Amino acid sequence: MNSLELDALQLSMSNHARALYSIYLASKSCSTKGNVTLSYKDIMQFLNGKEEIVTLGRQVNSLLKELDSVGLIQINSEQSYKRSLNNQIIHLPLSVTPEIYDITTDQHQNFVKMTVKWRANAELFEQICQLVGVIDKGYSADELGEYIAYWLGYPEKQFTDYQWTQKFVLNIKQRRQRLPVNKEQTKVGHQWITPQAGLEIDDNVKQLVEKYSGKS
Repeated sequence: MNSLELDALQLSMSNHARALYSIYLASKSCSTKGNVTLSYKDIMQFLNGKEEIVTLGRQVNSLLKELDSVGLIQINSEQSYKRSLNNQIIHLPLSVTPEIYDITTDQHQNFVKMTVKWRANAELFEQICQLVGVIDKGYSADELGEYIAYWLGYPEKQFTDYQWTQKFVLNIKQRRQRLPVNKEQTKVGHQWITPQAGLEIDDNVKQLVEKYSGKS
């Protein structure tokens, strides 16, 4: 398991979700593509030791949704946590590190507190967005301000530049998976985004935009 996965596992989630990823899913992930075929039966056998903790598919989905919220897993636009994912393939994006991803020593080892002047490194931000599946690789002043304001309330917390940026990206992803902020937003896959002039969208995302906006 790499440092990206370990950092994500330290974010807020249940211990059952951590165990599901770190022991079960990570061990079954395809080393080159990061894909896993889910088996509810196997997952339940893994999680249920001396007592039955998880007995329903929706309970498994709830744990998977926790992992999705911190960027450890992804499902495609046709899948849903409201339906069965049994025998379906999910993706573990952080288990496969792209060659372009290059964390400097400063970004990975220097621990600092949050400050009012904090800004995400643009290249690092975009790369983490790509890793965890954030479609609109940009952010608003409101998103940045809310994030900084929250962590200023915890002056004892210190993280590396990479960790601060990762947390920011995951916070943005969680926001955009909730209801749209305004009427102009369009749902692409599982995220609400605001179309912007000059926003670069790859071919797969363009197809999703057309599908969900009703265009031919």
